[in-house]
Amino acid sequence: MKKVTSYVYIILAFMGITFFSCNLRLEDTSLSDKPGVNVTSNQITLIIPKISADTKYINVYRRDKDNDTIVNIGVLYHPQALENDNKNYCYIDTLVTTGKFYDYRVRYYSRGEYTYSEWSDKIKIENGTASYASTYHLSYQANNATLIYDRTNYTLTIDGTIIEPDFSEFTSEHYKPMLIIKSPDATQAFEINSTADGTVITLRGMLPLDFLDKDLTIEGIVGQKTIYDDPTKPEDERQIKSVVWTAPTVITLFGAGSNKINVPAQTGSAGLDYSRRG
Repeated sequence: MKKVTSYVYIILAFMGITFFSCNLRLEDTSLSDKPGVNVTSNQITLIIPKISADTKYINVYRRDKDNDTIVNIGVLYHPQALENDNKNYCYIDTLVTTGKFYDYRVRYYSRGEYTYSEWSDKIKIENGTASYASTYHLSYQANNATLIYDRTNYTLTIDGTIIEPDFSEFTSEHYKPMLIIKSPDATQAFEINSTADGTVITLRGMLPLDFLDKDLTIEGIVGQKTIYDDPTKPEDERQIKSVVWTAPTVITLFGAGSNKINVPAQTGSAGLDYSRRG
């Protein structure tokens, strides 16, 4: 797998993405305008108003109206993802199922605060629309696979077979497997090398400092596609334009007691006092 640059890691760590929050401030009376949804035979396009030049990124949420489930399907970055008119962002949702009813909302991050939009008008994905039949798997299938936690070396091992999505755009070149980990303060996606049986995930080397010494839960596995502003640039000069996520797949965790993982920060031994009087 191609190594991700430290520049990209800094961006991903900064954004502090919340994945599985179903409490999306539905009671908030200060919501911004709802996104527009344009449904054609080629694609489903969200038209998202620009509300501030200070916006750093925008999370996009889709709600399945049949079972009232909400998933975080992607992120747009300002200003790389802002298109020609400088008034609207466009997000194309390609991972929808024929016959489903959906609506959408977004969350803006600006100056350390979040602003949510109203929910869009409800749409139905008709036959003839760019969509997948219900027989396709648009996310990973965990089946009987589990994660085994080792408390002694703070690793997770995949035990069993996790099947990749089978939609046409999915390739290991474009979509990377990501483990979703939730701390008391944030939920973030962390890239893992593989979803193959026996894969060992070393948490201490993967988690940032603000995820250490805290109770963590494993929220699931998603596929992530990262779109850059100019893919022809050298890797360390690219900026992330947008991110696309598959729907999350829950995977059972063993060996963590109450399903909580706590990875201690690694510190060295205290040294001797070397202060001197001048």
